[in-house]
Amino acid sequence: MNTQKHIKLLIDLLSESSNEDYTQILKDFDFDGIDFSEIEHWIPNCYSRNCFYRDSNFELILICWDKGQQTAIHDHDGEECWVYLLDGEMNEEYYKLDNQGQLTLTHSQTLCKNQITKSDKKSGFHRLRNTTFSCSMSLHVYAKPIAKNRTFDEQLGCIVENTLVDHTFSCIVDLEVVN
Repeated sequence: MNTQKHIKLLIDLLSESSNEDYTQILKDFDFDGIDFSEIEHWIPNCYSRNCFYRDSNFELILICWDKGQQTAIHDHDGEECWVYLLDGEMNEEYYKLDNQGQLTLTHSQTLCKNQITKSDKKSGFHRLRNTTFSCSMSLHVYAKPIAKNRTFDEQLGCIVENTLVDHTFSCIVDLEVVN
């Protein structure tokens, strides 16, 4: 199966399912059939967000991480997010926001290749970090798509609104005519 057909299959599976099924879909899906070189884009000083599908229900974003790169501590504006680690190793830290606007680290976990993590309203804030000495890649499924979130600005020491930017957007699959 070629990359376009494989991506279309993933989109179809997610489109025909409820959010409750996304974790199992990602666990069962054969990601080895996708050549991500058509989608991946690398930035030396920042991880890159590469959106390759978006509709009103969900979006698919490939994030490319150079060694040591990390997100700010952030939330998902109330939306659900699944992260499937395609390559490398990541550390995820979870934070709780108290009534005074301060964040406290509650726990962390290590994600290895082919593992999934999920964030939702109950998860609060988190941070992802590439912990390898090489590159990592992760697939993020956001349901619904998000355009903004809240991040912890470490220089200001407070939570700020943040507009999310996709470094690339490429619809590499023709959803109507894939045989």
